[in-house]
Amino acid sequence: MGDKQMKGREKIEMKKIEKEDDLYATFYKLRDELFMEASELCTTCKVDIGVIIFSPTGEPHSFFHPNADKVFNRFLGRDMPRDDADQLAEALARARVEQLEQQLHELEVQQEIEEERAKKLDELFAQDGIVGWPGVPIDQMDMEMVTNLEAKIDNLLLQLEEHAKKLTEEASSSNVPPSKI
Repeated sequence: MGDKQMKGREKIEMKKIEKEDDLYATFYKLRDELFMEASELCTTCKVDIGVIIFSPTGEPHSFFHPNADKVFNRFLGRDMPRDDADQLAEALARARVEQLEQQLHELEVQQEIEEERAKKLDELFAQDGIVGWPGVPIDQMDMEMVTNLEAKIDNLLLQLEEHAKKLTEEASSSNVPPSKI
Protein backbone atom coordinates (compact mmCIF):
# COMPACT_ATOMS: atom_id res chain seq x y z
CA MET A 1 0.00 0.00 0.00
CA GLY A 2 3.01 2.26 0.61
CA ASP A 3 4.00 3.77 -2.80
CA LYS A 4 1.11 6.21 -3.31
CA GLN A 5 1.27 9.25 -1.08
CA MET A 6 -1.95 11.20 -0.51
CA LYS A 7 -1.83 14.98 -0.97
CA GLY A 8 -5.10 15.74 0.78
CA ARG A 9 -7.69 17.71 -1.12
CA GLU A 10 -6.42 18.43 -4.57
CA LYS A 11 -7.03 21.81 -6.10
CA ILE A 12 -9.60 21.83 -8.87
CA GLU A 13 -8.78 24.14 -11.73
CA MET A 14 -11.23 27.03 -11.91
CA LYS A 15 -12.24 27.74 -15.48
CA LYS A 16 -15.28 29.05 -17.27
CA ILE A 17 -17.93 26.50 -18.12
CA GLU A 18 -18.21 26.45 -21.89
CA LYS A 19 -21.48 24.59 -22.45
CA GLU A 20 -24.32 27.09 -22.08
CA ASP A 21 -26.79 24.63 -20.49
CA ASP A 22 -24.20 23.53 -17.93
CA LEU A 23 -23.35 27.16 -17.21
CA TYR A 24 -26.98 28.09 -16.45
CA ALA A 25 -27.58 24.96 -14.37
CA THR A 26 -24.44 25.60 -12.32
CA PHE A 27 -25.29 29.27 -11.86
CA TYR A 28 -28.79 28.58 -10.52
CA LYS A 29 -27.57 25.77 -8.28
CA LEU A 30 -24.82 27.93 -6.77
CA ARG A 31 -27.16 30.93 -6.51
CA ASP A 32 -29.63 28.86 -4.48
CA GLU A 33 -26.82 27.60 -2.24
CA LEU A 34 -25.53 31.16 -1.73
CA PHE A 35 -28.98 32.44 -0.78
CA MET A 36 -29.51 29.49 1.59
CA GLU A 37 -26.19 30.25 3.30
CA ALA A 38 -27.11 33.94 3.54
CA SER A 39 -30.46 33.03 5.08
CA GLU A 40 -28.77 30.71 7.57
CA LEU A 41 -26.31 33.46 8.48
CA CYS A 42 -29.23 35.83 9.17
CA THR A 43 -30.98 33.28 11.33
CA THR A 44 -28.06 31.95 13.32
CA CYS A 45 -26.13 35.19 13.81
CA LYS A 46 -28.97 37.74 13.77
CA VAL A 47 -27.31 39.86 11.07
CA ASP A 48 -28.60 42.07 8.29
CA ILE A 49 -27.36 40.98 4.88
CA GLY A 50 -27.56 41.91 1.22
CA VAL A 51 -26.46 39.87 -1.80
CA ILE A 52 -26.79 41.01 -5.42
CA ILE A 53 -25.65 38.86 -8.33
CA PHE A 54 -26.22 38.94 -12.06
CA SER A 55 -26.87 35.79 -14.07
CA PRO A 56 -24.86 34.96 -17.20
CA THR A 57 -27.73 36.52 -19.18
CA GLY A 58 -27.50 39.75 -17.15
CA GLU A 59 -30.62 39.12 -15.07
CA PRO A 60 -30.26 40.51 -11.50
CA HIS A 61 -30.91 38.29 -8.48
CA SER A 62 -30.89 39.51 -4.90
CA PHE A 63 -31.36 38.48 -1.30
CA PHE A 64 -31.82 41.02 1.49
CA HIS A 65 -32.63 40.72 5.16
CA PRO A 66 -34.52 42.45 6.67
CA ASN A 67 -35.02 44.47 3.45
CA ALA A 68 -32.99 46.29 0.78
CA ASP A 69 -33.58 49.81 2.15
CA LYS A 70 -32.33 48.96 5.62
CA VAL A 71 -29.27 47.14 4.29
CA PHE A 72 -28.33 49.95 1.86
CA ASN A 73 -28.89 52.70 4.43
CA ARG A 74 -26.80 50.83 6.98
CA PHE A 75 -24.03 50.22 4.43
CA LEU A 76 -23.96 53.88 3.37
CA GLY A 77 -23.90 55.05 6.97
CA ARG A 78 -27.37 56.51 6.78
CA ASP A 79 -28.73 54.10 9.30
CA MET A 80 -31.29 56.25 11.00
CA PRO A 81 -31.92 55.72 14.66
CA ARG A 82 -34.99 53.56 14.84
CA ASP A 83 -37.89 54.50 16.99
CA ASP A 84 -39.37 52.08 19.50
CA ALA A 85 -42.11 51.00 17.09
CA ASP A 86 -39.56 49.94 14.43
CA GLN A 87 -37.47 48.10 16.99
CA LEU A 88 -40.56 46.35 18.35
CA ALA A 89 -41.75 45.39 14.87
CA GLU A 90 -38.32 43.99 14.01
CA ALA A 91 -38.10 42.09 17.29
CA LEU A 92 -41.57 40.62 16.73
CA ALA A 93 -40.67 39.61 13.18
CA ARG A 94 -37.47 37.91 14.34
CA ALA A 95 -39.35 36.17 17.16
CA ARG A 96 -41.96 34.90 14.70
CA VAL A 97 -39.24 33.57 12.39
CA GLU A 98 -37.60 31.78 15.34
CA GLN A 99 -40.97 30.34 16.35
CA LEU A 100 -41.64 29.07 12.83
CA GLU A 101 -38.15 27.58 12.61
CA GLN A 102 -38.73 25.79 15.91
CA GLN A 103 -42.06 24.43 14.65
CA LEU A 104 -40.38 23.28 11.44
CA HIS A 105 -37.68 21.52 13.43
CA GLU A 106 -40.27 19.80 15.64
CA LEU A 107 -42.23 18.67 12.57
CA GLU A 108 -39.08 17.32 10.95
CA VAL A 109 -38.26 15.36 14.11
CA GLN A 110 -41.83 14.05 14.28
CA GLN A 111 -41.68 13.05 10.62
CA GLU A 112 -38.46 11.11 11.22
CA ILE A 113 -40.06 9.33 14.18
CA GLU A 114 -43.16 8.43 12.16
CA GLU A 115 -41.10 7.23 9.20
CA GLU A 116 -39.03 5.01 11.50
CA ARG A 117 -42.20 3.73 13.16
CA ALA A 118 -43.78 2.90 9.81
CA LYS A 119 -40.59 1.13 8.74
CA LYS A 120 -40.56 -0.96 11.93
CA LEU A 121 -44.24 -1.83 11.49
CA ASP A 122 -43.61 -2.89 7.91
CA GLU A 123 -40.72 -5.08 9.05
CA LEU A 124 -42.72 -6.53 11.93
CA PHE A 125 -45.71 -7.38 9.79
CA ALA A 126 -43.48 -8.83 7.08
CA GLN A 127 -41.67 -11.03 9.62
CA ASP A 128 -44.75 -12.25 11.43
CA GLY A 129 -46.82 -12.72 8.31
CA ILE A 130 -49.83 -10.96 9.86
CA VAL A 131 -53.01 -12.27 8.26
CA GLY A 132 -54.60 -9.57 6.16
CA TRP A 133 -51.50 -7.41 5.86
CA PRO A 134 -51.43 -6.34 2.21
CA GLY A 135 -47.70 -6.97 1.85
CA VAL A 136 -46.83 -3.43 0.72
CA PRO A 137 -45.27 -0.58 2.71
CA ILE A 138 -47.75 1.76 4.35
CA ASP A 139 -46.66 4.76 2.30
CA GLN A 140 -47.46 2.86 -0.91
CA MET A 141 -51.02 1.89 0.03
CA ASP A 142 -54.00 3.41 -1.74
CA MET A 143 -57.12 4.54 0.13
CA GLU A 144 -58.95 1.23 -0.30
CA MET A 145 -56.03 -0.73 1.13
CA VAL A 146 -55.75 1.64 4.09
CA THR A 147 -59.50 1.38 4.82
CA ASN A 148 -59.44 -2.44 4.63
CA LEU A 149 -56.37 -2.69 6.84
CA GLU A 150 -57.88 -0.29 9.36
CA ALA A 151 -60.99 -2.47 9.59
CA LYS A 152 -58.84 -5.56 10.11
CA ILE A 153 -56.82 -3.85 12.83
CA ASP A 154 -60.04 -2.72 14.57
CA ASN A 155 -61.30 -6.31 14.42
CA LEU A 156 -57.97 -7.58 15.80
CA LEU A 157 -58.21 -5.09 18.70
CA LEU A 158 -61.72 -6.32 19.53
CA GLN A 159 -60.52 -9.91 19.51
CA LEU A 160 -57.60 -9.00 21.80
CA GLU A 161 -59.94 -7.22 24.22
CA GLU A 162 -62.30 -10.21 24.30
CA HIS A 163 -59.39 -12.59 24.88
CA ALA A 164 -57.98 -10.42 27.69
CA LYS A 165 -61.44 -10.28 29.29
CA LYS A 166 -61.76 -14.08 29.02
CA LEU A 167 -58.31 -14.56 30.62
CA THR A 168 -59.24 -12.20 33.45
CA GLU A 169 -62.51 -14.08 34.09
CA GLU A 170 -60.72 -17.44 34.09
CA ALA A 171 -58.12 -16.13 36.47
CA SER A 172 -60.70 -14.76 38.90
CA SER A 173 -62.68 -18.02 38.87
CA SER A 174 -59.57 -20.10 39.62
CA ASN A 175 -58.42 -17.69 42.40
CA VAL A 176 -55.15 -16.91 40.60
CA PRO A 177 -54.25 -13.24 40.94
CA PRO A 178 -54.66 -11.46 37.54
CA SER A 179 -51.14 -10.06 37.80
CA LYS A 180 -49.78 -13.61 37.46
CA ILE A 181 -51.41 -14.11 34.06
